[in-house]
Amino acid sequence: MSTSPTRRRTSVWVLPLAAGGCGACTQSIYALQATGYAAALKADGISFASSPRHADIILLNGPLTEQAHEAIQQALDAVPLPRALVAVGNCAIDGCVFAGGAGIIANAAETLNVNIDIPGCPPAPDAILAAIGEAANLLSGAHDSISDTSDTDDADDAGEDEA
Repeated sequence: MSTSPTRRRTSVWVLPLAAGGCGACTQSIYALQATGYAAALKADGISFASSPRHADIILLNGPLTEQAHEAIQQALDAVPLPRALVAVGNCAIDGCVFAGGAGIIANAAETLNVNIDIPGCPPAPDAILAAIGEAANLLSGAHDSISDTSDTDDADDAGEDEA
């Protein structure tokens, strides 16, 4: 049940956000707190956050409605950068059985700039676990590029002081 072939250097915090729907994807997400999955999460340094301000990865599930869009966007805006957004289930990707309904945003994945899609109705907890690992690796790469940029900036600043 390993989430990725490589280990990350830091812990990662995951926050589920439900936009509505039947709740099946929410149940798949919370199944990750069962013993076997919880051990895999802990081994990879992954924990569940209770606030957007503490999250690194957002697991969005359910169809995105016009009414929920602003609240979901505010929650996403509260997540520190870099962050990863994972669309969990067909409803979060394209509305699935709710598509075309009044007030349903046709392509939530594009509207919210989703990084990773997990198809399924609902997706299996293993698929969600794998996507969390993929998102964590994306974040690790983002942290590395930020560090590389700041190291280069520091070196440039040091060179200017010596001149």
